[in-house]
Amino acid sequence: MSSVLTIRGGVPLTGRVTVRGAKNLVPKAMVAALLGNEPSVLRNVPEIKDVEVVTSLLQLHGVTVEKDPLTGDLTLDPTNAKTASHTAIDAHAGDSRIPILLCGPLIHAIGEAFIPDLGGCKIGDRPIDYHLNVLRQFGAVVEKRPGGIHISAPGGLKGAKISLPYPSVGATEQVLLSATRAEGITELSGAATEPEIVDLIAVLQKMGAIISVQTDRTIRIEGVPDLGGYNHRALSDRNESASWASAALVTRGDIFVEGATQRDMMTFLNTYRKVGGGMDIGDDGIRFYHKGGKLNPLVLETDVHPGFMTDWQQPLIVALTQAEGVSIVHETVYENRFGFTDALIRMGANIQVHRECLGSVPCRFGQRNFLHSAVISGPAQLTGTDIDVPDLRGGFSHLIAALAANGTSRVTGIDIINRGYERFTEKLAGLGADFDITAAE
Repeated sequence: MSSVLTIRGGVPLTGRVTVRGAKNLVPKAMVAALLGNEPSVLRNVPEIKDVEVVTSLLQLHGVTVEKDPLTGDLTLDPTNAKTASHTAIDAHAGDSRIPILLCGPLIHAIGEAFIPDLGGCKIGDRPIDYHLNVLRQFGAVVEKRPGGIHISAPGGLKGAKISLPYPSVGATEQVLLSATRAEGITELSGAATEPEIVDLIAVLQKMGAIISVQTDRTIRIEGVPDLGGYNHRALSDRNESASWASAALVTRGDIFVEGATQRDMMTFLNTYRKVGGGMDIGDDGIRFYHKGGKLNPLVLETDVHPGFMTDWQQPLIVALTQAEGVSIVHETVYENRFGFTDALIRMGANIQVHRECLGSVPCRFGQRNFLHSAVISGPAQLTGTDIDVPDLRGGFSHLIAALAANGTSRVTGIDIINRGYERFTEKLAGLGADFDITAAE
């Protein structure tokens, strides 16, 4: 049953939250366990919906998944991997896009894979064409069937020379998971190099893979016939850390984010400081706080790593509604990520979205009729309203706005936020937020 979050705003968020393993790494590391011939152990696993989905999908395919009741660590044993029914896969996948990444490992393990028609956040076109083209280049046979796609490789997957037209994180993960046990050498140019990609490479290297990352976004994988298991602690979720940082700024609060890591957030930290946010960086986390003065406007463009990450953009835009002056944000990664601003405008924010590229970063969306640049004028007094969550980051951004607004907001569709934010309502309560949760009528 869906829930309604009733938020009474105007209360600064103060206290401590703990951020665990990255949503953009943990499910992929779980999938990687399928490649091994012995059990793997994954540590620092968050309790989020995507972990539940992958656990179910792995179990359907005969992988034993055991969770330590004290630590939450997962032990994944793929030794009895098997084919699963198409109906069961469809039922358990829900709107997750994770099943596409099971294809390579399943072909290596059992010779075939089936993926249902995929969902995901409505923030722009996320075509699976990249993934299917990658698999075809490895020699896979891709067949459209009722309700999804069947993929097989009668002669096994073979190494390939692959060039991505854009450094897609998902396509890079697909190559890594498919190439490690493919016959021969795979060379991937135009690869994504996000910290979560590097951590997935570390997982695969622990299993016995031979992977090198070169300076020009080229990744070289020498296929091996067999892989073992791994024991790995997932890197912390830099996106959740940045979201709490923005929450501290917007609500004029003070939050210590245990698990936030400077190394993976350096671009965000520079921007946070330019806006006027305060921070104290420690070995075990980072304290983010509003320093009490005015916030500064800025010009911001999202980009692939090491640029300003697209997932950091939406929560920070809420902070920019409180800055003195005009800010410009140019989104170059997803073309429809500004849909969440409609609710902010209804709350009183002064935001205009434009089709033009208001920035200098090379952008795929210019002259293509996408509203992918925003002009934010502030400071604006936000007022509570009714909100339906559109996507993961946009939804958390709406929560931040509601927490800072005068009056009461009713937020529906909050189950989407559980996909990537562990126990977020418990964390909000611990930070002093004033809210109630009730069942939707």
